[in-house]
Amino acid sequence: MSNDLIRTRIGFLPVAGPEDPGQLLRMRGVAAAGDFEVRSGVRSRFFAGTRTCLRDQPGILHFDWIDRYHVGRSRWVTLAKIAAFFLDVQIVRRIFRCPIVWTLHNLRAHEPSPAARWTPRIQRYFARNASLIRVFSPGAVARACATLRVERSKIRVVPEGDFSKYYPNTVTSAEARTRLGLAADDFVLLWLGSIRPYKGLHELIAAFRETARPHWRLVIAGKPFIPSYAAEIAALGQSDSRIRLHPHFIPENELQVFYNAADVVVLPFTEVENSGSVCMAMSFRKAVVAPDLGVIGERLHRQKELVYASGGLVAALAKLASLPAARLTAIGEANFAEITSYKWENLAAVFRELAATPAVSQ
Repeated sequence: MSNDLIRTRIGFLPVAGPEDPGQLLRMRGVAAAGDFEVRSGVRSRFFAGTRTCLRDQPGILHFDWIDRYHVGRSRWVTLAKIAAFFLDVQIVRRIFRCPIVWTLHNLRAHEPSPAARWTPRIQRYFARNASLIRVFSPGAVARACATLRVERSKIRVVPEGDFSKYYPNTVTSAEARTRLGLAADDFVLLWLGSIRPYKGLHELIAAFRETARPHWRLVIAGKPFIPSYAAEIAALGQSDSRIRLHPHFIPENELQVFYNAADVVVLPFTEVENSGSVCMAMSFRKAVVAPDLGVIGERLHRQKELVYASGGLVAALAKLASLPAARLTAIGEANFAEITSYKWENLAAVFRELAATPAVSQ
């Protein structure tokens, strides 16, 4: 970029906060490319796009998730938010003439909500009004086009980057196991994330009980999302001494303790498109047991023996008993090489393409 050109300003919405560093890393990556001035948008559940345009006058608005702009605690609040969101999008596009880029994290809502019946229409409306839609893998293109009813020409494929340079990683495996009360000869399976129904913890606990050897341990760690569901998982976990529960938010500097104590990470989603948890595990050099859903199969293509089809969780866990430690280590290294081959800066190409159009560059 020549010095005589004014950099395009990009606003990122919604404001994710410290519990989701992925958005921060996306912003840093785009800023590092040098072509853009990057800012968080206005933190608001109503007219966030309009308020961001008024405050910052961005040349492009980027959205990660849109559910917080159309899901309310009741039917009437939800209807009000939907109406406001639809109007907000039109103000951004037609009055401010600000193009929209949408990173598509999910194709369907993970949990029931007052907006569930309208969500597909809301997504299609937003997709029609977005200038470009970013997905995480080539396989996601057809799914996005079919679900959102948009042309292939609107989709751009940019895989997610890695977290290895963001989180501390200095604790050894031995130290980590001591801190978690695990023995050196335990075989440790880790599930880590937000405790939510679609992440398959019922299925995981049942499969673990069916397949686990006496020296196996299942560590479940993360912040409960729905209290009633978390209580169910706690009750199930307490009935087996081999299961260790840590039902709370795991601070950034403590994540390394859990990952470095683990032999393998297990993420048995029942429904998912993209998973930051998979990227995290790969960034900590871990083998991952996960279903072939969404982009997961493509992301974990170097360890196909641990990616299972529908109903295959028990068989996948049973397979772990026959895999030597050296093989799991090799898989973890391959996963790390895969995830670090993608850079957060690559997302800048999408904005660069859009900024080159006359309507944005003027």
